[in-house]
Amino acid sequence: MNNLIDWIRVINIRTKIMGIVIGIALLLGSWMSYQTYETMQTNLREQLVKQGVSTGQYISARSIDLIFTNDTFNLHQLISKVVENNKDVRYVFIRDSQGDIIANSFGELLPNNLIDANEIQTHAQYNIQPLDTEEGLIYDIAVPIFEGNLGTVRLGMSEAEIKKLLGNTMNTMILTTILVVILGILAAYLLTSLLTKPIIQMVETTKMVGKGQFDKKVNLSWFHDEISTLGEAFNEMIENLQKSDQLRSNLLKKIITAQEEERNRIARELHDQTGQSLTSLLIGIKMLEETQDTEDIAAKAAQLRQLTNDTLEEIKDLALALRPSALDDMGLEAALRRYTNDCSTKLGVDVDFQAFGTQGLYLQPEIRLTIYRVVQEALTNVAKYSKVSEASVILECEGDILTAIIEDDGVGFDVEATFNSTNLEKKLGLYGMKERVNLIGGELTIESNPGLGTTIYVHINLKGLIASEENKNSDS
Repeated sequence: MNNLIDWIRVINIRTKIMGIVIGIALLLGSWMSYQTYETMQTNLREQLVKQGVSTGQYISARSIDLIFTNDTFNLHQLISKVVENNKDVRYVFIRDSQGDIIANSFGELLPNNLIDANEIQTHAQYNIQPLDTEEGLIYDIAVPIFEGNLGTVRLGMSEAEIKKLLGNTMNTMILTTILVVILGILAAYLLTSLLTKPIIQMVETTKMVGKGQFDKKVNLSWFHDEISTLGEAFNEMIENLQKSDQLRSNLLKKIITAQEEERNRIARELHDQTGQSLTSLLIGIKMLEETQDTEDIAAKAAQLRQLTNDTLEEIKDLALALRPSALDDMGLEAALRRYTNDCSTKLGVDVDFQAFGTQGLYLQPEIRLTIYRVVQEALTNVAKYSKVSEASVILECEGDILTAIIEDDGVGFDVEATFNSTNLEKKLGLYGMKERVNLIGGELTIESNPGLGTTIYVHINLKGLIASEENKNSDS
């Protein structure tokens, strides 16, 4: 049984549908054939018995005068005509009131065990006795003559003709069932071809997409049905995947380029600023070694101290640009508060920062960094594109949901058109924010319209993601 179930699971849809159609056709054909056979057999038997009773009564009525006149010749003629004209009548014989045979259709070969096989009761109109013979089932019908005073008519009604008729009917039903099965197979084949063709194409296309080939599409049928709708949705999904893959590639290129540019910037700053400051410090120390005047030594030492302080500040600024230490030391709220306070001098944007429900909240490093970078990118976009000098940032934690909202009242933009545009700089920035949030299981929503400003929502479910105090200390 398990092998059958496993086999059914692995066979294709076309075979399954054709098997179902064939099974239903055979089941219905067999059931209808059985019902037809049983109904016809019952009705034909009833008609056969009624015909036998009617024939027996006819013979009984015609034989009264012949028995009174002892006209045995015409009795034989009457019996012969009835047997010849009715194929269902197997035999007829007449017994007188003493039980002697006065006429029969057997000639001299009347079976002895047949004579007493059916006895009619007094005052009964007729009596029927089924007999199982070598020729099949025969209904022996006894009809009294002149209320039994002159004897009894006995005749046997054979089922032979009924069997022939039922046999022909069953052959017709079987042929009809076979024809229905053949038509069902053809219909099922056509139906499954129409149904499975786009599905097979989808499977092949999915394999191609899995290999990174997005140029193959599903050929839609001329039917406007659910399968066609599924094919359209599938092609649309492939197009979206192609766009997403292209955006990922462009984003990766931008990240690599940004990394190289950042390295070049750090190298330049280390060479141009920090390197020069350290060189000046070395020269100053050498000059200090050669100086004999005490006052001159004190002045040069003060200059070297100031140069050292300036160099340390440059290194701190450089380190802060790479990774804000406040993010690890004091947490997300403090890091955002410090960054938004510095935005006025760094970006030329005054930022109003508010935090609710985040006191004592310790987040995992990747969540802290994601929120920080999204706010950083969003405020950078405000400075570049919004044409306003004010913005607001809200950080709120309610239950297990952490929400960050970045809002400005600037010129706004068409979100869908921007994501579909060829302007990679702005599009990749928005896409990069989405990718960052998606990687930690969050959701980023951008609401904006031309002339109505822009609002960016970041929602992150913190259930199971809030770092413990121990983890927080280890990260710090």
